[in-house]
Amino acid sequence: MEDSIQGSKATWTESFGNEKFRTTLETKILPAYIQAMRWYAAKSQKAKSFRIEQFMPFPLVTNEVVYFITIEINFFAGFTEYYFLTLAFVNEKSEVDEKAIIHSLTLEKEKGNIIDALYYEPFRKGLYQQILTQKTISDGHTKLTFDKGEVFRSSPEYQSSEVLNVDQSNTSIVYNGKYFFKVYRRLFRDTNPDLELTKFLSDNSQFTNCPKYAGSISWIKNDYATLSIGLMQVKIPNTGEAWNHTLKMMEGFFERIEATNFQVQDIQGVPNFAFLAPSEINTDFRMLIGDDVLEKVGQMALRIAEMHIALFNNKVDTQFNPISFNSDYTVWLKNRIIYQLNARFILVDENLHKLKGLSKSFAEEFLAARDDITSKFLAFEETRLNSSRIRIHGDLHLGQILMNEANDFYIIDYEGEPESTIRDRKVKQTPLKDVAGMLRSFHYAVYATIFSEKNNFKLSQKDLFDAGEKYYKAISAVFLHKYVETAMAQNLDIGYASEIKYLLKYHLLEKAVYEIGYELKARPDWVIIPLRGIKQILEEQA
Repeated sequence: MEDSIQGSKATWTESFGNEKFRTTLETKILPAYIQAMRWYAAKSQKAKSFRIEQFMPFPLVTNEVVYFITIEINFFAGFTEYYFLTLAFVNEKSEVDEKAIIHSLTLEKEKGNIIDALYYEPFRKGLYQQILTQKTISDGHTKLTFDKGEVFRSSPEYQSSEVLNVDQSNTSIVYNGKYFFKVYRRLFRDTNPDLELTKFLSDNSQFTNCPKYAGSISWIKNDYATLSIGLMQVKIPNTGEAWNHTLKMMEGFFERIEATNFQVQDIQGVPNFAFLAPSEINTDFRMLIGDDVLEKVGQMALRIAEMHIALFNNKVDTQFNPISFNSDYTVWLKNRIIYQLNARFILVDENLHKLKGLSKSFAEEFLAARDDITSKFLAFEETRLNSSRIRIHGDLHLGQILMNEANDFYIIDYEGEPESTIRDRKVKQTPLKDVAGMLRSFHYAVYATIFSEKNNFKLSQKDLFDAGEKYYKAISAVFLHKYVETAMAQNLDIGYASEIKYLLKYHLLEKAVYEIGYELKARPDWVIIPLRGIKQILEEQA
């Protein structure tokens, strides 16, 4: 494509300074590029307009200029989103990743490409060095600030960098093989909680099982708007996400049942929300699960409890000090959940014709239970709660935990739920919401294992479901035992057993309802998992 922005006699910087040139970019070039990206969040919505809201030149030592830009996108549905891009112009012979090319054009008789500069090595090097020097860049109205953390104080020289080739909502760069730089693509008019929580846990707590803060880039518009552009962290050596390891552990469980011809009905039944030490699970059941699996589940619970203890222990900083439940929180919680719940009912109803078998049956039961589910959410009453609310992870699941070779676990990605506003992500909530997220993730892993096409289990579907549920309840009991034991020992205020179970049931239902939206939009075949979870939660609470 070399048609709509072709033939300028001006330089790149002169062209970008031209309003007509930028208008062509924002109306004809950038929309197609942005909407094709994995990190573009509003794929199901129709965009009304794209506008370059602000831009800032970033000069390189090569005399090239990269532009930091924010894009304002207005939608016909009546909302607005903001995204971040870095734009550069390079000669067509320059070595750049093909995915970086946004548009081809000629400037001053030089053929070249407008590119996403994050894929351009000289720019990545310039970013790294700017964080080391901590020099601010300003246009007189707004400013880009570059901060480095304690672990970066030794000023390690730039050696290498690469953009990770993974599909995700941000763009990630690895520097020197040691540092992980996350560039936020979707922007918010406030500091990203990922940056806030990472910096707090790294610099103001004894918790070590999270990424160490190494630096950040922020775009300060005014006293009321600070946009988080990127976060530098120490890279965690790991053997993969806990999700993948958990799937393998669960495959082993079903395989051992088949290999030993163990009767599913003879497997120990564990009550929902039980707190059990591994030794309290029958020997035969432990053999089927694996003692090493129970150790790992306990270790995950330990690290999550330690994270919450660290977030609870700051009594001075108002961003992090624990607070009580109150009527304002209850109103916020109910309004937020009911809005989301109504959207899920509409979504399920609109997609019911696409479902079949158990998925359709569970979906119909979900729609029929609308009044019951709504009543359960509206029944939340803060006066029965004596525990504390704190800043939490907010989107905790097995995919947000890394495992290393020593079978230890590190918690990452503190951005919060993608659907939530930036303000909602920072509301202090019970740490048990994170625990509910983990329990839902274990439940997901059970059924992801059962439904996986690569697994060819000989057990009947009923036996797979029954065995899977028993497995889920057993590892949940071990997880809860270790979590509550650790929390109580360190005075983390989560309430006593009845309050813990009440909050877990409430947030398990909330999490399952939230999951319906993701599954119907991304992989409808999996919507059976949250729908089955809701069915069981309702039966448990009946």
